[in-house]
Amino acid sequence: MKKFLLTILSGTIMLMSTTVSAQNEYGYFNSLAAGVSVGLSGIGVNLASPLGNHFDLRAGALFMPGIKLSTDVDVETTHAGTSTISTMQVDGDLSRISGELLLNYYPFRSADFFLTAGAAFAGDKLIKIDGHNDELGQQVSEGNKVGISIGDCVLPVDKNGDVSGGLKVSPFRPYLGLGFGRAVPRKRLGFMVEMGVQFHGTPDVYSNSGTMDEATIDTDDTFTKVIDKLKVYPVLKFTLTGRIF
Repeated sequence: MKKFLLTILSGTIMLMSTTVSAQNEYGYFNSLAAGVSVGLSGIGVNLASPLGNHFDLRAGALFMPGIKLSTDVDVETTHAGTSTISTMQVDGDLSRISGELLLNYYPFRSADFFLTAGAAFAGDKLIKIDGHNDELGQQVSEGNKVGISIGDCVLPVDKNGDVSGGLKVSPFRPYLGLGFGRAVPRKRLGFMVEMGVQFHGTPDVYSNSGTMDEATIDTDDTFTKVIDKLKVYPVLKFTLTGRIF
């Protein structure tokens, strides 16, 4: 009987020691993990560290590759007070680099479900717009006023026939999301899936080729639809995580 009790007691002590050791793994900045992600916000890398048993703090960078899109936009040409409307093709470029600082909250210690909040910052250029048309450049050289209409603005065409600008958003974008997985994995490797939204507000038009005017026509191009409808940026992200120590 004594041997049996001693066996039970020894087993209990060993279990408690294992539990305490497992709990100690989730201290404050006593572990570091790295992650590589891919998703709607681009390709990302991050570092993460625990803040107690219910929080992981992560910081990283996002690289949106140079995805191109081409579309026709309206062109306003003004001569002697008379305006004419035509179209030209311009290219949109989605490339940008931004950072992020996020805090994961795990309500249940035994589960990997989490809520996350934080912000993305910098990378305020949402879409870069460029186009070229020799005929429009010639019209500018002859004294005509030429520009492309995006939303409520007209981006001017210069004497070389070039137009450059785009859509920009706030450089500081709050973020809310949820997902499953540990930023600091329980074992050596782990996996996270996450979905959420960045709140960037209504995109603004900017110009690199001169002073913008107010549009006098209603436009219906891809970029104008982004201005009208994309008030938040959706995020769907898949991340492979690994413990460094």
